[in-house]
Amino acid sequence: MSNETPVSVPFWQFAVQAWRQPGVERACLVLQDSFSVPVTAVLLGGWLGRAGYPADEALARQALALIDEWEAQRLAPLRALRRQVATQPAWREWKRLLQDAELEGERLLLEILEQLVNQHPREAQLASTLHAWWLLLVPQGASCEGITAELEALGALLVPDAAQ
Repeated sequence: MSNETPVSVPFWQFAVQAWRQPGVERACLVLQDSFSVPVTAVLLGGWLGRAGYPADEALARQALALIDEWEAQRLAPLRALRRQVATQPAWREWKRLLQDAELEGERLLLEILEQLVNQHPREAQLASTLHAWWLLLVPQGASCEGITAELEALGALLVPDAAQ
């Protein structure tokens, strides 16, 4: 069981490290703001792809259902309010509190997604599965050239040793 998943690096740790890499934040926010692609879905694909976790359509559907629910019911409303509050300099502290709440919501979602993945252990594959995961988690990428270019650039940042 040398390469058996669950993935050895926690999802939150991967996401924080990835976010700090030059270019990752910008690429993720372009995908989110220009194409309505949840950052969580992109990072989940990066985390699983980097670990060589084989693409699993059923797991991807479950993950997307969770991501969509959290985005619609929790994260998007916080994000919208934070962006509205950001236009008022006097509300700086409120904006910071909303940012903290949004970040904590994202951390909780990543924790739930990691638990979901850990319920579906698989033998890791030698080849990178990043692009296979993104086909499942970011289905818009198959039909939109702009998303494809952003995902390819992001893939080079998240999994530099992956075959492109």
